[in-house]
Amino acid sequence: MAESYLDPRDREYAESLSDGERETVLATVSRFRRPDTLRIGDQMPDLELLRLEGGDRISLRSLLDGRALVLVFGSFT
Repeated sequence: MAESYLDPRDREYAESLSDGERETVLATVSRFRRPDTLRIGDQMPDLELLRLEGGDRISLRSLLDGRALVLVFGSFT
């Protein structure tokens, strides 16, 4: 398992929270963030995704098709 990492910006945000919230944020963020996973210019990993419509599997690289691909990740809850 990769070593946990906490970005200074995350630490600053966590310090502004109550104890319970801080503990949850630090445990979650430090578990999933890694500073050395991907960098700008790295080749995209060949991942398989599930389409929202139909649930078919699709290769992430197949979406490139000679053009740029932008992936946006976030929580919308």
